[in-house]
Amino acid sequence: MRDHAEMSRQLDEAERERRCLHPSGDPVRKALLRRVRTGEIETPMPGLFIRAQLWRSLGLVDQFKYIVRALAHWHPDWVFGGVAAACMHGLWIEYRVVRQALHALSVTVISKPEGTHCSSTYIDRRCRSGVHSVVVDGVRVTSLAQTVAECTASMSFVDGMTLACCALRKGIRAEMIMMCAVENSLMNDVLRKVLQYANANAENGGEAKTLAVFIECGFVPPAQQVEFVDPQTGRRYRVDYLWRTADGRLIVVELDGLVKYTDPAMMQGRTLAGAIDDERERTEGLLRAGVTTVIRIRMEDLADRWALTQKLADAGVPMMQPAA
Repeated sequence: MRDHAEMSRQLDEAERERRCLHPSGDPVRKALLRRVRTGEIETPMPGLFIRAQLWRSLGLVDQFKYIVRALAHWHPDWVFGGVAAACMHGLWIEYRVVRQALHALSVTVISKPEGTHCSSTYIDRRCRSGVHSVVVDGVRVTSLAQTVAECTASMSFVDGMTLACCALRKGIRAEMIMMCAVENSLMNDVLRKVLQYANANAENGGEAKTLAVFIECGFVPPAQQVEFVDPQTGRRYRVDYLWRTADGRLIVVELDGLVKYTDPAMMQGRTLAGAIDDERERTEGLLRAGVTTVIRIRMEDLADRWALTQKLADAGVPMMQPAA
């Protein structure tokens, strides 16, 4: 009974600190393992435990953060990098990337070259000559700039753009990311391209991802968050993406999401019909303000690059000139 009480105490403490539990004491560990067999306790990584109900209630990013906080509590001298650091910094990161890290049970730890540092089944140790670390939510992680450099160097252009745009919006300069990349020999073609096009204008991960897809499809990078004033009503509208063509046309792309019509906070008390009417009025206001064409796309459209390219090209969105 005493072991059960101590197990509950340790679990409660871990929950308050939003981490999995690395138990102290063999009796508690054995008690936890017995409850793993009954389904009451989950063990996301060998040596770490959490109540199953709590674990199932967490989103992917929070699940990963619970693991990282537990490892940091267990090894306070570790500096976490990669996806672990990106999650702790609150960077925009694709759920797919986090899901892959969770499925592989791989957590990146950054170490200096001095000493003996070996990777294990679950810990991916990376030696770096320059380790710039900060403490975020009690966890020592690579700096924002080094985290973006570390992640982007091993990601696709689209995933890297999403991270970099978020970091730039948080105030990090592209030069700082480049400095960390050069210092640690991380610079590659993907990172160079990301640093060329990333900016702080995207307001969320979806907008950053969409910008990256436009660029990958070959379109000229658009202006973002440009404001128009409806001359009839005086209402101001800020558009997601704007292209000014050589013949003077203004082409706007608006990124719609189903959440606009399902999230009560975004609906602001409106009915579905009312929300659709507002979008129609917004489009009419933009046209009165001088916009030539308004195109609405959804995140789902990004999956079919051919259809998206055709849709934008048919509307006259300018393409980048091929390199000579």
